[in-house]
Amino acid sequence: MSFLKKATAAVAALALCAPLTLSPLAPGLTAEAATSNSTLVWSDEFNGSSLDSSKWTCEIGNGSGGWGNNELEYYTNRSENVSVRDGSLHITARRESYNGYNYTSARLKTQDKFYFTYGHIESRIALPSGSGIWPAFWMLGQNIAQVSWPACGEIDIIEAINAENKVYGTCHWDSNGHAEYGNSSGNFDITQFHNYTCDWDDQYIRMYVDGTKYHEIYIGGNAGNTEELHRDQFLLLNVAVGGNWPGFNVDNGRFPQEMKVDYIRVYQDTPRYTSTSPNPVDGNTGGGNNGGGNNGGGNTASGDVYIYQDINYGGRSASLGLGNYNLASLQAKGFRNDDLSSIKVPFGYKVTLYADDNFSGATRVITGDTSWIGNDFNDKTSSIKVERAKYRVINRNSGLALDIQDGNAANGANVQQWTPNGTLAQTWYVTFNADDSTFVLTSALNNKALDMGGWSTENGGNAIMWDNNNTNNQRWYITFIDGGYTFLINKHSNKALDVQDVSFASGANVHQWDYVAGLNQQWKFEIVN
Repeated sequence: MSFLKKATAAVAALALCAPLTLSPLAPGLTAEAATSNSTLVWSDEFNGSSLDSSKWTCEIGNGSGGWGNNELEYYTNRSENVSVRDGSLHITARRESYNGYNYTSARLKTQDKFYFTYGHIESRIALPSGSGIWPAFWMLGQNIAQVSWPACGEIDIIEAINAENKVYGTCHWDSNGHAEYGNSSGNFDITQFHNYTCDWDDQYIRMYVDGTKYHEIYIGGNAGNTEELHRDQFLLLNVAVGGNWPGFNVDNGRFPQEMKVDYIRVYQDTPRYTSTSPNPVDGNTGGGNNGGGNNGGGNTASGDVYIYQDINYGGRSASLGLGNYNLASLQAKGFRNDDLSSIKVPFGYKVTLYADDNFSGATRVITGDTSWIGNDFNDKTSSIKVERAKYRVINRNSGLALDIQDGNAANGANVQQWTPNGTLAQTWYVTFNADDSTFVLTSALNNKALDMGGWSTENGGNAIMWDNNNTNNQRWYITFIDGGYTFLINKHSNKALDVQDVSFASGANVHQWDYVAGLNQQWKFEIVN
């Protein structure tokens, strides 16, 4: 529900990015559930007889340019448009002549009254449906008055338009201009009450309907210039009539239209860090990108991989760098009873869990954050190996791999797409730069870096390989989207890594181009080791 919601490029992005496939999550393991360490920090159960003015402010009027979207309604604080009764909040859109407008409705916000960074947001809402109707439950940056939109950031937990039987989740931010990424759910009856939740932490924003995830975006380390999505946000609820996204064909026979909200609850984690390691961590800082490590088993190095005693990242915690950790070294970090239950593994790492000491017995490979490692390894892991992940990078449009042409190991070697063949010319490492939240992609063939040749800032600038000097033309912002795909934005040029002419052919050139979220600009990192 942004001020410039669904501009042309944004509509193209949603059309080109296939929606996430909905699949139920295992009972008790739903990532949308508040964790055992969560505390309820704010809620409105709407059990009274009037709106709680200590929590909510009603915005009045039609804003600037129809709230930036050419909306048709006039928002009021009248009981005809906003009321609390029967244990629910009712936001009612009406067809009536009021202050020069043909429709009225309500828009509520918690700005300056409640705002927060990171948390688990739960709600139970029944939405209106009909041509020209646009209900939303969303968040905006508390600093919007100082920096304006989109630099304040925006997280749309649910939006629905017209008579579609689905909801949308979208994030907006500033990346030298408006950037956004969103997805839609599968079809269901939105007019009935459903549970809508959002999990927001320093790595991901994930959205769910009745326990089924329908949107996820990776924001770890400000990936893709998403620093706005790591700052305080406030809550909003509204029902718009018409506007740039739903259009202006309003079904006047469906009024009044009503959004009903049973409750909204916000939880935040209060994790405990009680490692007995001589170098304990506080949960906010790591030990450097590569950490320490050795080839033996008695490793005490700290790094970017975090292990936790309890599920959902609770209990005792310790960090691990590259290397091998036998039972003695894990116990030295505070894990005295083989009591590992969850783990956080940043992008670029591969972690192997061993059931027995000294890297023997059954194994499990972990390549991402895992809130519960499963019955077979929970409280049973006895040794751990942390190493760099090796990736094959696959283009979404063509299904072909990012490839160094002819396996050329020299500076200036051209980068193309080619049939996946498992060679070193198609094998990549990823290294995170903590200073600016970018990544460097280096080749396993020669340790040279993916480089924007000639420091080009132009469309069509060629991707090549060059000595790894970590300069801005070798630094890439990576944002994870649906299905494990990503888009890569060059820090120097602010353009996307792109397969020329949307080609499906082996040998097609890889260059940079304006970001349009096209399938030829989306890449999947597949671990090959």
